[in-house]
Amino acid sequence: DDGTGQKQIWRIEGSNKVPVDPATYGQFYGGDSYIILYNYRHGGRQGQIIYNWQGAQSTQDEVAASAILTAQLDEELGGTPVQSRVVQGKEPAHLMSLFGGKPMIIYKGGTSRDGGQTAPASIRLFQVRASSSGATRAVEVMPKSGALNSNDAFVLKTPSAAYLWVGAGASEAEKTAAQELLKVLRSQHVQVEEGSEPDGFWEALGGKTSYRTSPRLKDKKMDAHPPRLFACSNRIGRFVIEEVPGELMQEDLATDDVMLLDTWDQVFVWVGKDSQEEEKTEALTSAKRYIETDPANRDRRTPITVVRQGFEPPSFVGWFLGWDNNYWS
Repeated sequence: DDGTGQKQIWRIEGSNKVPVDPATYGQFYGGDSYIILYNYRHGGRQGQIIYNWQGAQSTQDEVAASAILTAQLDEELGGTPVQSRVVQGKEPAHLMSLFGGKPMIIYKGGTSRDGGQTAPASIRLFQVRASSSGATRAVEVMPKSGALNSNDAFVLKTPSAAYLWVGAGASEAEKTAAQELLKVLRSQHVQVEEGSEPDGFWEALGGKTSYRTSPRLKDKKMDAHPPRLFACSNRIGRFVIEEVPGELMQEDLATDDVMLLDTWDQVFVWVGKDSQEEEKTEALTSAKRYIETDPANRDRRTPITVVRQGFEPPSFVGWFLGWDNNYWS
């Protein structure tokens, strides 16, 4: 599907769904939950998908209401639509493709409702990344230089200037999407190539620090071996490893578990601060077994890196979308 079907979007307010102005379709706020009804035709057959998008800062009551209203809408439509619950940051490529070639824009917090708009921060940073299908998403992240990533484009907006930062590995789709975001933000901008940043750029981000610079998305190896994340837990009385699906998010790292992040060139063992000793030792053993038994015939010398919660290096955090160093504090 090319995303050109008919769509309707509602925002959850209390226990009701309120239509969103079509002029703002594609813009989502972390303090809101939404229902998106998409109609499509395929092979002469009509179909519908209901996406229930839940913002990371949406209230529990509204998240619950969005689920109930999604089920009600499904019932009204005869029980035939596909229902897809989407947590902020886990947007599938198809949802990202619904906005006419423009990026899906996700604001960090706030709400789009009348009178409920929180004043945006004076300095804002957006990470623009394309999926393998070319659909794009612009996610507001912490305005720190450590959030930058050479594989993506970024938009930095300050009270006096706006910058379009083009990482060395950024694609044309990401540059174009960043320009579309700047139109929405109504900002005249200066395009900055990685390595040629003016002083004002780094000052706005609190000074220059290390960030992820090694190639990732544009590397053919990445397509063949995308990063994979696994949770290791013995909560049910036996040691279980389960894969975590979708785009890698910081929220996926369960503080009472040990996680395995496989980036092909190395395997990270991330140790949550509340994990149990048995989980730590079993996870390290499992990481070795994971490499040795991989059907892709991995190099058994693949490094295993142990990372403790709160002490993650850029080589680890760069795989996650919108990493926030203050997340756990």
